[in-house]
Amino acid sequence: MEKGYGQIIIESFVKALTWGVTLAVIFVISVKITLGMVKQDVKDTIDFAQKTAIHNAMNAVLSYDVFPKIKQNTKEAIEFTANTVDDQILRKHFSEKEASKKK
Repeated sequence: MEKGYGQIIIESFVKALTWGVTLAVIFVISVKITLGMVKQDVKDTIDFAQKTAIHNAMNAVLSYDVFPKIKQNTKEAIEFTANTVDDQILRKHFSEKEASKKK
């Protein structure tokens, strides 16, 4: 018995549909596996970049040329702050003494 045109089209459509579903499932599984591997690589790359940036920053800050300048600037900033606060406290103290002498 010969197949009709409609029956041949239906059989071809069913075969194409099953192959399409099979390939779609294989594609989804492959993409999930690939993304899982890439995701770990991206995390490792970010960790490496952070460690490298921190290492380079520490080397730059603690280099022989820069560190003494940072140390000197910090020392001067602390001395300036201490002198400013001390002057303000002394001014307040002397102004209170003068006010109490006038009474």
